Amino acid sequence: MDIKTLKRDPAKVHACLQELEDGRLVAKKTLKIYIPCRFAERGLASISIETRIIGIYGIVTEDGYYGVSTVNAMMLIEPTSTMKVVIGGNDYYEFKFDPGSTVIESVDLVKSDILVYRIYDEIIAKGHVPWYLGYLELGRIFDTANYHAGANIGNNHEVTELIISMIARNSADRHKYYRQTVESIDELRSDPPVYIPLRSVIYSATNTTNKLAGSYMDLGLVSALVSPSTRTEHIESILRA
Repeated sequence: MDIKTLKRDPAKVHACLQELEDGRLVAKKTLKIYIPCRFAERGLASISIETRIIGIYGIVTEDGYYGVSTVNAMMLIEPTSTMKVVIGGNDYYEFKFDPGSTVIESVDLVKSDILVYRIYDEIIAKGHVPWYLGYLELGRIFDTANYHAGANIGNNHEVTELIISMIARNSADRHKYYRQTVESIDELRSDPPVYIPLRSVIYSATNTTNKLAGSYMDLGLVSALVSPSTRTEHIESILRA
């Protein structure tokens, strides 16, 4: 699947779904849901006799439209078929739903506050951002955390947006913050950012002292040599005093 040809249109996706009186969500037309295979390793999915996935997934229609779910809860799904595909060099699970099949067994979801940490650790701290989560979606990724997970975070976007702005980098130079290079809203689609781990000593550390003392010595040393500091930061002045 070439994700560059997909068009974002939530209305098209909603038109392919129907919620029944018993709480089931069924497919009116063929749909596909995508999640990274890593989610199964990080407690964000369970692929076995029953398939449960975190509600942070991309959903694609047969005619090339897609939408994004950012629900902070596990969902029991009943795909017609499941297979692994490669998108952008990464492994994803592709769940296919034929017309009339149950997409979600029940829209009444169970709360689990530990999921919020797992979402944060995998997507933000480790920088493994799925293809369907854009720069703007990441800033709102915890919007449903209070309601669906019982975790009192996400009400204030500023904190999450600040962290996202730190890990989002220019695709041509990961030492540059994306927020400092993007010039228009259209570039979010035409030239999206790449993401780094929050604690990456190679790209996140801004001075030589932190690079050498903040993580693995070999990585920090290489980073300090390749991208040397151009100014003395305040913390370095204090340490040298």
